[in-house]
Amino acid sequence: MESFSNKELNFKSPFGMIVSGPSSSGKSTFLLKFIAESGYLIDSIPKSILYCFGEMSNIVPLLQKSGVSVYAGAPPEELIKKFSKPLLLILDDLLTSIDEKYLSELFTKKSHHQNFSVVFVTQNLFERKIKVARQNAQYIVLMRSPNSALSVRNIGVQLFPRQLDYFLDAYKQATKEPYGYLVIDMHASSDPSLKLRTSIFKQDEEKIIFIPKNRNDLLPYVDFVRRMSRARSDRGARKILNQKGSGFGGGVFAALITPILIELARSFTINSKT
Repeated sequence: MESFSNKELNFKSPFGMIVSGPSSSGKSTFLLKFIAESGYLIDSIPKSILYCFGEMSNIVPLLQKSGVSVYAGAPPEELIKKFSKPLLLILDDLLTSIDEKYLSELFTKKSHHQNFSVVFVTQNLFERKIKVARQNAQYIVLMRSPNSALSVRNIGVQLFPRQLDYFLDAYKQATKEPYGYLVIDMHASSDPSLKLRTSIFKQDEEKIIFIPKNRNDLLPYVDFVRRMSRARSDRGARKILNQKGSGFGGGVFAALITPILIELARSFTINSKT
């Protein structure tokens, strides 16, 4: 019996990430937690962290006290090369000062070639300058943004064209509280059932993963069901998903679903679409 391990839930470096949200949405709080728990959240563990900022804020001295290297402005490539790798590079509030081509190259070439993960923090996910970075990011973090419903819908249309309601419902649930956020995991090696989640930090009592409830929505996750049920083939797993009635036969439910839920409950809570 398999369950999701921390390794499967971790951010796989080197990666590109965009954290998007308006002012006072909790971006700084998220960053502080992400940096503090980078050894727990990221695989492989960063050997160094460089935080680059556009304007001085109260988190800069906090990071300095914790041993994080800080730099005012967009970091030149020569500076990045000096740090031990793997490196976690954070670019906060640098939209106006960073060159568009350079930012695009950080996400498309330099990150993988030089073994560093880059996190770009912005208030506008659809700013023209970050288009290439957004399209090549393995992870997107959407903060609570009551006035950006159209932008949230647009990213849902792009990334989940056939599951828009599922995406919008996950975002609504993840951001219902102040400073709430939704992590979108688009990494090629990630389990497809882990694409949307929240409560990722150590201090969170439950790791919340949003999984489609509709049976037809579950069909893309045949591989997950096959692994968990030990079905001999994808065809066998597909038959399980297409059972008549409630979606699972009584025998299958007792033999499959119950032990799975018991196992998964030890590490996280599945928050299904209602």
